[in-house]
Amino acid sequence: MITRLYIKDFILIKELELGLKEGFTSITGETGAGKSILVGAIGLILGNRADTTTIREGAKKAIIEADCDLNGVLGIEQLFEENDLDFEPICRLRRELTVAGKSRAFINDTPVNTTVMKLIGERLADIHSQHHNMLIGEAHYQMSILDTLGGNESLLEEYLGAYNAYQKAAKELEKERKRIEEQAKEQEFIAFQLEQLDQANLRSGELTQLEERQSMAQHTSEIADALNMLISFADSDMEIPGVVQQIHTATRLLSHAAEHYSQVEELHERLSSLELELSDMIREAGGLLDTIEVDPSELAQIEERIDLLQGLLFKFKLSDSDDLIKLRDEYRKTLDNITNSDAYLKELEKELTKKQDVAKALAKRLTERRTKVAKELLPPLHALMKELCIAGATFKVDLQPLDKLTESGADAVQFLFATNKQTKLQPIREIASGGEISRFMLALKTILAEHSVLPTVIFDEIDTGVSGEVAEKLGGVMKRLGRNIQVLSITHLPQIAALSAHQLVVSKEEEESGFFTTIREVSGEERVKELANMLTGAEMTEAALANARALLARNK
Repeated sequence: MITRLYIKDFILIKELELGLKEGFTSITGETGAGKSILVGAIGLILGNRADTTTIREGAKKAIIEADCDLNGVLGIEQLFEENDLDFEPICRLRRELTVAGKSRAFINDTPVNTTVMKLIGERLADIHSQHHNMLIGEAHYQMSILDTLGGNESLLEEYLGAYNAYQKAAKELEKERKRIEEQAKEQEFIAFQLEQLDQANLRSGELTQLEERQSMAQHTSEIADALNMLISFADSDMEIPGVVQQIHTATRLLSHAAEHYSQVEELHERLSSLELELSDMIREAGGLLDTIEVDPSELAQIEERIDLLQGLLFKFKLSDSDDLIKLRDEYRKTLDNITNSDAYLKELEKELTKKQDVAKALAKRLTERRTKVAKELLPPLHALMKELCIAGATFKVDLQPLDKLTESGADAVQFLFATNKQTKLQPIREIASGGEISRFMLALKTILAEHSVLPTVIFDEIDTGVSGEVAEKLGGVMKRLGRNIQVLSITHLPQIAALSAHQLVVSKEEEESGFFTTIREVSGEERVKELANMLTGAEMTEAALANARALLARNK
């Protein structure tokens, strides 16, 4: 339950600290005083979307803080652990809004995103407003009520995982079917292209090698001159010794000199290495000289092969002969896939059927639970409807099977309502009045609260459209509900306020800088006066005060 609420610079509230108690608390005040500000603030600390226009005019930042007692809240400790939060039995939730448009959320002073705060908030409180009265006609909201009563949260999560896996498999199968269909249309063309590439007998790195051989053949004379120049270093005659001979002679002389002058040894070693290296180079040049001769017919074949490869590169818009090999392999793979597509698609269909069967089995379990809940809901709901002065009305949950799976299962739900036994059951949104829907929703929320582990329920003007005896009945149900959980109810009806264990009064005050809202708890004679004011709405009279005291006395 919420034990403390702190609000600063939020809408019309300058600064407010409020203690909230167990049981049923009514929140009253004149229209426009700002009763819904309290609900809006609680909504923010429960993870609702923030609006920076709610920052009080002239302030830089709005702060909303709430202390919550988590003792007895089912699954809350595990939820904290799953989101890497330190668990404390008394938890502090805080939201900060800045005029710069930033919104920050904290749980026990640890920054969190609003998604996490909403997850925690959903375990702590439920806010019911007139908007929820409109939602009662929506199928998804009706289904969520059945699932809440049935405790289907974990089963729904399991089903949704299976449903998503089934949908993913279905999309993958459809995608592959289309891809194979497109490939099949191009099968003849791809086969023709592949035949051209296969006939080319492609080899890795071939074009580079051929172009190098072509270049060599076209420059044979230049290459031969260069090699012959190197080979000529070995030539020698009686008059002029060759380069190799001269180096050999110098090496021998340095060897003798090193015997008498050690510093010459390094020169001797370096020249010896040069002599060996030069001899190797001359031998290698001689070998290369024998390979540079290219037969004219071979050159013609080389140029023909280069033309073929370059023609293929141009045709397929590629830049290297190795890319042609990759394309050839891709074409082969594509044709293999087309050939083996039936077996591949059957495998995908088999996998899809498996996933569908898993999802269907879980959907069936959901249907069974929902059917059971739909039957069990009727007796207590009709009893509460009778208590809330809609005794002649009848209600039914119409649960119909769907021919396909959806995100929520394989069911379609419709809440049917009739104002009396002679009237045909129709969708509730089409037949029930605003007052009837308000009372119906209170009955439904009461049953939900009895089945739920939520410690707090907040009603925002659920009593719209009712008065007199009906209002007293509404208050009685809230009072009974408050025996088990914390109930906060914004109301304009004195009959309901008098039934609450605690009463908070919202007032609008004026100062030089403008209006601001205050909230205070009233008791004793002050509460009597507040109820009397609600009864008359005008000048305070002894009769009004007496009526207020009578209301309080009757409802103790």
